[in-house]
Amino acid sequence: MNTASQYKAQGNGQGIMRHAPQPQQTQIPSQYLLQQLQGSHATNQPQTDSSNPSLLVQALFQGPQSHQGQRIGNQQMQPHVVLGSQTLQSSSVVPPGQNQPTSQSPHYDTIQVDDPTTFHWQHQVQLVQMSRKCNQPHFYARHAAVSSRKLLGKNGNNNVPGVDGSQGNQPPNLLEATKTLLMSTDPTAEQAESGENKSATDPLLWFKKLSNDTQDEDEEIDASTLKDPTRQLWRALDLSGQQLLHLSEKLFRYDFLTKLYLNGNGLTELPSSIRQLKSLTVLDVSQNLLSSFPPELGILFNLRYIYAFDNRLTDIPYEFGNLYELEFLGIEGNVNMNPEYVNILAKRGSRGLTIHLRDNAPRPTPPKSRQWIYFSNDGEIIEEQEYRQQQTEDDLVNTFTMMTYNTLCQHYATKKMYRYTPSWALDWDYRRERLKEQILDLQTDIICLQEVEHKTFDDFWQPIMLSHGYKGIFHVKSRAKTMKESSAYKVDGCATFYRTSKFQAVERKHFEYGRIAMSQDKFKKTEDLFNRFLNKDNIASVLILEHIPSGNKLVVANTHLHWDPEFNDVKTMQVGVLLDELQAVIRKHLSPKDITKVPLLICGDFNSKVHSAVYQLFSQGTVDKHEDIVGRDYGKFTEEGFRHPFHLQSSYDSIGELPYTNVSPTFTDVIDYIWYSTPSLSVKGVLGQVDPDYSKNIIGFPNADFPSDHIPLLSTFMFKKSSAPRPDTRVDFRSDFRGSRKT
Repeated sequence: MNTASQYKAQGNGQGIMRHAPQPQQTQIPSQYLLQQLQGSHATNQPQTDSSNPSLLVQALFQGPQSHQGQRIGNQQMQPHVVLGSQTLQSSSVVPPGQNQPTSQSPHYDTIQVDDPTTFHWQHQVQLVQMSRKCNQPHFYARHAAVSSRKLLGKNGNNNVPGVDGSQGNQPPNLLEATKTLLMSTDPTAEQAESGENKSATDPLLWFKKLSNDTQDEDEEIDASTLKDPTRQLWRALDLSGQQLLHLSEKLFRYDFLTKLYLNGNGLTELPSSIRQLKSLTVLDVSQNLLSSFPPELGILFNLRYIYAFDNRLTDIPYEFGNLYELEFLGIEGNVNMNPEYVNILAKRGSRGLTIHLRDNAPRPTPPKSRQWIYFSNDGEIIEEQEYRQQQTEDDLVNTFTMMTYNTLCQHYATKKMYRYTPSWALDWDYRRERLKEQILDLQTDIICLQEVEHKTFDDFWQPIMLSHGYKGIFHVKSRAKTMKESSAYKVDGCATFYRTSKFQAVERKHFEYGRIAMSQDKFKKTEDLFNRFLNKDNIASVLILEHIPSGNKLVVANTHLHWDPEFNDVKTMQVGVLLDELQAVIRKHLSPKDITKVPLLICGDFNSKVHSAVYQLFSQGTVDKHEDIVGRDYGKFTEEGFRHPFHLQSSYDSIGELPYTNVSPTFTDVIDYIWYSTPSLSVKGVLGQVDPDYSKNIIGFPNADFPSDHIPLLSTFMFKKSSAPRPDTRVDFRSDFRGSRKT
């Protein structure tokens, strides 16, 4: 074998031949790599020439067998090719369609379909024929090399020998042919199948991410390489036609792979560790001996093309319903395949089959309940029993709980955005009931919700919460002012509820970030302010409460910042406006030296990660040279830096934040927070993470168990004794009270 086993993805999908693979971001001599891959067995084996790609491939993917064991295994497990009534078994590599008598060709069985004339099934028939022609050792690598030479040829000379040694134009490979066939399909077919009718121009969807779609895989690779030049330049691995019987676990450390070609081997199974190849978009396992797909393939949500022609497959796991990017699933030649799935694929295509699997999958095992994490007076994590024992009667009087939760407005929960979510689980009636159950079961004293539709607040949340002992306020996003009343009633905003047995309302405020920045002279009217900041409609809803058992006053701010990571400067500016306005509100009732003594909670969906300028501004009190705001002009805020006098900390800081608060296939991270003033409040407990065993088998929310793409955050707070107002300096906000019709 004189062909390299891998190639580098380059430009328009062409490539060049490469030597043996190396781990990502690590440059290791090939001989050392070979010894590491062979493990402890390498010491008992003869020296292997690591400069020979074929030997390295053998070491990589046949495991640490002895040379004699490898020869015996190869002799026992040679591929069988049926030639008429004869069966050929060779001691050398003889993939189907190669080195065979010209008068005979391999015989392949075909699947019986109710209607084989549909264009979806015709794609199967056409592509399986091409797949069989591609069934040669390292076909894809050699095809890429030939194509690269043609691109580099002078004077437009296309007479470069092809993969088979012939002259002339190189025929397209399987992937290229698949793309061409799919492009000829009616582009409205998938839209009709999904029932997606929402338009990006719908005012209800302004300033909202509308899709989890990614770019073309090659464009995406090029873009990621430009952003991170340390990433591997090659992304594809071709191990076709090598008579591989097993795959080494070391292969699945190459999590940067986007294309993996394993066709034309003797594989009987794919290991579950294939789930680690999260970047995979193309998988070819045709002409093997596979009897089943591993369910773990359903975690690889980037997969777009799966070729599994001519195996022994009988079923398709329900987990394939997660593969919302899947454009083609090749199953022709698997004669015992479930006929129901065959006919669905023939009638509705690969996308129709994944939708069927998604919507008809059995309910997964529910996750274990999220556990509370308790803290001692010193901030150390303690067991619940010890926490209960330490609590005094005075502690109980001064303690309260708080929740923040982005509930995912029904107008944003589109089938296009959440293609991995079963349609019944995405239905608003189902999600609304699950949200109600979640929120009421947690029995929180203060509840801050984001993405609540105005009409839903009036017709659903307010009556329900009132019947359970809560009152609330609601403020809608500012774009509602520009819309007709019927449309404005569908715009979302922030809702805050409080338990009437523990709190009473003193004051409510409403901050429209854009209006404030435009109307006040202290905000310089710069180009960035006009072009980036003022056209966003985010708001904050502020409620000033009195804690009835202790008499303490509490300021609660509930906000939802802009979502787009390309506008992190805007988010920072929005927080700057929020903190500036909160100072103004508090200074109406206290002298500046007392501003930090008022208990303050700021919570919501900040769409900002822990290394963002927003997080730094909250936690450190200042931010000036952060990458999120460098090069932007917001007057004194960027010239002198953003600053605030409050001493704020995330309530989850003691545990280093949760693993995530927002989950989708393309983004999973912490972007929701509860910020509290440390001089006046202490954290006594937080609700912990989602069951890790459950999390590793999902690609995103919402789903059957989680009705939003966010999870709720809950914290238990206690007023510090020093925060209780003295009789002669008691804080009184009532003189500036203006009632609300929504209480």
